[in-house]
Parts: sequence; structure tokens; C-alpha cells
Amino acid sequence: MAIRGNYLHHAKKSTFHSSSCSASLFFISLLCLASLFLVFSLFKSSVSPDNHRTLQFKHSDSSETPTLVEPCDYSDGMWIYDPNVRSAPYDHTCKEVFKGWNCIASNKSNGLDIIKWRWKPKGCDLPRFDPIRFLERFRNKNIGFVGDSLNRNMFVSLFCTLKRVSSEVKKWRPAGADRGFTFLQYNLTIAYHRTNLLARYSRWSADANGGALETLGYKEGFRVDVDIPDGTWTEAPSFHDILIFNTGHWWWAPSKFDPVKSPMLFFENGLPLIPPIPPHVGLDLVLKHMDVRVQRMLES
Repeated sequence: MAIRGNYLHHAKKSTFHSSSCSASLFFISLLCLASLFLVFSLFKSSVSPDNHRTLQFKHSDSSETPTLVEPCDYSDGMWIYDPNVRSAPYDHTCKEVFKGWNCIASNKSNGLDIIKWRWKPKGCDLPRFDPIRFLERFRNKNIGFVGDSLNRNMFVSLFCTLKRVSSEVKKWRPAGADRGFTFLQYNLTIAYHRTNLLARYSRWSADANGGALETLGYKEGFRVDVDIPDGTWTEAPSFHDILIFNTGHWWWAPSKFDPVKSPMLFFENGLPLIPPIPPHVGLDLVLKHMDVRVQRMLES
């Protein structure tokens, strides 16, 4: 189970553990993507939820896959400015990049400078993401991103990076995805399933006949079923070999879920949770239910 905030990673038969132009979001997503998927590409079958933060890589030869040596927390580190970086894994011409987030094409003043920052874990060496190796490693596999705009950025970063080295792609929407691509030479499919809370939610209004929430004075809000997945990704576990989940930003978005005018009202097993619980507790419940549900589907 991931810590609250926001990522769950699943693989079959193995578990891995938000405007206008936003330069930092887009390029930090790009940089994080390299780290994230390097872990997947090297340790798909050996990383468990309990040790996913304790990895260290070692290159013995450029032709060999890095090996796992002494434990190291790759999430503990800092951003290092590297002026020697001359190029990014892809550029502003990648059409999948959402126009509002294409900072270089929009002439963002520091757009080109941001790509010179890289993540340096303490005591670890994190090799540069290798798209060719990734494509080879995940030949004949399906990878699904499930979540909000952050996961969309991750998905776009991966697609644009891989397309630079393998341009023969088929665009389609597998398993009800918002968008997806298959790299035909490798038969690798990646897809993005949009969902804000992971769980199903909808508008709620007080019943004229009354009820538990009505008795407490609630008149309207958003019903969130903590144990029912959003319909946008219900088919994803049966199609993908690897699933990458994220959520978090929408849980504290007053413009959407106003805590007074339109609060989040949590339901479990079809009934409202009484007394009502705050969003952070609801998030924990959703993560627990979704984790269990996905694992059961992947193992069936």
C-alpha cells in the first residue's frame, strides 16, 4: 500500500508500490517518470510494497542490466542542477503534450532551463532512462496509468520519450481508456485512464423523506463510494500487465468539493458513513479498497 498522497503501482502476479502553462509540473513529471519506470523496467518481478523504496543500482557494464546491491532509499534525495544537460528525452513538437502545458512552445522564460535539473538520491546512482531498453523489457506488455492530470503527464512523458526511438505507433483506446498507443514494433501498449478520486462519485441531494445525513443537516454534496471504482478504469486490471495509480490533488480542491456548500460525503456498502469522515480519512479508505480490489482482479 502506498503512503497517503498518492501512488499505487500494480503488476500481474507482483505488486509495485495537479492552469495555465506549468513548467515545473510538466518537466518534473518527465524527470520523475524516468526514475519511476526505471524501477519497473529493472525489477518488475522482485519489488514488493514493503521494499519499493530501498533500491540501489550498479552498472558493471554498459551492455548489462543494472543490478540490485545494498539497500538505498531512492525517494530520499535532492534536485541537482546540471548545466551540462544539452537535450531532453523529447521536445515541444510531441503532439500528445497538452497545449496549455507545453512550456517551451509557449515560450516560458525558464522552460529550457528546467530540463537541467535531475533527481539525485542520497547514496544511490540513478541511471538515465533508456527508452530502447524499456521497449525491449516490456515487449508484448500493456501498461496503464490511472489517475488525474499528474498521471496524464507521466503517460505523455513516457509516450513522447518512447516515440523518439520507435515512431510506428497505433492510437486507440484500450479497455475504455481516455487515450492509448501501441508501439507496433514491440507490441507494447500504454494507456491513460482518467479518474479524479479513483472511486466512483456523483452529486448528492437530500431526500425529502429524510435519512442519516439529512438528520445531521446535510442538504447537498458529493457522494463518494469508497469501495466502488470509477467506471473509467474498471476494465483496466483485466487488460494491463502493469497499473500505475495516482490521486490526491482533487481531494483538497475547494473549488470542486467545497467543505461547506458541497462536501464530500462518504459511503461504504451503499450506506453513508456516520459520523461523516473528513477527506483524508476517506482517501485512506479508497486506497485500501482499490488496492484490495485490483490485487484480486490481477490474481484471478
